[in-house]
Amino acid sequence: MASLTKKNSAILEVGVVSSSDYDVKTLVFHKSPFTTAWYSGLVVRDFVISTTKYCLTHWLFLFVVLPITIVWTALAHVDGAHTEAVTEATFNLKFVVWWLFLGIMSSIGLGSGAQTGTMFLFPHILKVVYSAEMCHSVDFNSRANMWFNPDIPTTSLEIPCEAHPDAPMPTWWEMYSKIIGATLIWGIGTAIGEIPPYQFSYMAAVAGEIDEDFQAELDDAQNKDENLGIMARYFNRMKAWMVDFIQRNGFWGVYLMSAWPNFAFDLCGMCCGHFKMDFWTFISATILGKAFTLRTIQAVFLVALFSSRIRPVMIETIGSVVPVIGPPTAAFLREKIDLFIEKISGAGGGSEASSGLRKYAPLLWGAFITGMVLIFVKSSLEAFAQQYVKDERKAAARSKKKGT
Repeated sequence: MASLTKKNSAILEVGVVSSSDYDVKTLVFHKSPFTTAWYSGLVVRDFVISTTKYCLTHWLFLFVVLPITIVWTALAHVDGAHTEAVTEATFNLKFVVWWLFLGIMSSIGLGSGAQTGTMFLFPHILKVVYSAEMCHSVDFNSRANMWFNPDIPTTSLEIPCEAHPDAPMPTWWEMYSKIIGATLIWGIGTAIGEIPPYQFSYMAAVAGEIDEDFQAELDDAQNKDENLGIMARYFNRMKAWMVDFIQRNGFWGVYLMSAWPNFAFDLCGMCCGHFKMDFWTFISATILGKAFTLRTIQAVFLVALFSSRIRPVMIETIGSVVPVIGPPTAAFLREKIDLFIEKISGAGGGSEASSGLRKYAPLLWGAFITGMVLIFVKSSLEAFAQQYVKDERKAAARSKKKGT
């Protein structure tokens, strides 16, 4: 890494003695914009250089990725019998990259806890189910609902399809088959997004050090302060149990912890890295749990919920099974969901205000997503800067030990 300025070298030297003398968490753009930009720039520069060197010397890139890219690019720019196949392959690649990227961003949370499942995947499932029932067919290209495609407006529920009013309604399985591809790819992306906590903790363990974030989580888990709220104490006990469960059960422990909406799964990744679990064991268990178990089950529920034929049956079943509060809850859900779908589909006309909202909604949605991405970039650069200073401190501490 690049050498530090005299001022920052002095800061780090003080930090070797006591980390409390300089809080790396002050390396944020609204407090130290130039220092944060400098350190994050060093990290980005080093990453680009190291990645470029790695690719240019790795056989997989030189003899597989690079030749395929060159041939693919050439074929895409020369018309012939291959054009249709190349176009289809390119379209499929965009589809995979789009949902994989959104899945990775969901685990990272776009830097603010916002979930791309709620913003993109769930609306995608709603659009596919709604369009299938409106057209009485699943013979349409649902993959086109990506990359902010102007042919499929964000606020429109309809994906272009040919109506077959005399045909029977698509079955639940036909609609489920239409969305399971995007769901699984997105789920695999959420699993890939869990690699950084694992990797940082693993590298620290290999170096004989303790990952600071993991240590902080362990300290919280072992905190038995009675002054903590009941929910905080319960959550801490759950984290302590989870660490022990994964340590004892390995692959199946990771699988079970990833197969439900576990908001503390970052700790699972750090735990696996700390105990030096094999990478392929960790990632395969996480993919199996997050993509092929949790997301497929969620998709089963969402297709049923968004289907105008299945939703009433499901809600009525909930109302009849749950005592006392079941019937009013079912009535409330039915009213609100039907009203929501009616509004965004534009059925029944609507007021001038709601029409205006639908008109400007794509612009507002685009601005919202852009803002979320910028927040993610900002938080990532701040994390890079803070990690850079931490690494330099550790290096300075090791040099000081060798000198004594």
